[in-house]
Amino acid sequence: MIATDRLFLLVDTCSNIDEVKNLFPELDFLTYLYTILGYYNISTSNLIKKLEMDEQEYDDIFAGKIKPSRNQILQITKAINLDLKKTNFLLTLADKTILNPKDSRDSLIIFSIKNHYNLQQINLILTNCHLQNI
Repeated sequence: MIATDRLFLLVDTCSNIDEVKNLFPELDFLTYLYTILGYYNISTSNLIKKLEMDEQEYDDIFAGKIKPSRNQILQITKAINLDLKKTNFLLTLADKTILNPKDSRDSLIIFSIKNHYNLQQINLILTNCHLQNI
């Protein structure tokens, strides 16, 4: 069983994500995602309503049948309204690249996360800048 408060504190305070992974070697993408949903008391049905993917795709991701794309993970993190550290940690657990402020698209996404923009607002900004939506 994962000590949620300790895990979130470590994710928020550690500068190196590998430190957290060493302390929680059993932790994987789905375990962390379900931990987040439980901690914030978010039902999967409410989450599905906020996502821009079909329900079957979502079910397959949450059942572990398919690995989510980087954009799908970003959609999920925005639907939950995760901060940047938790978003990057979830991306790392899924073996995806973290958000890089040197990349123009990523920097807009980082800005949007820090300013609590919703998915529609982020995609509007990305569209206006001629960048791929999440």
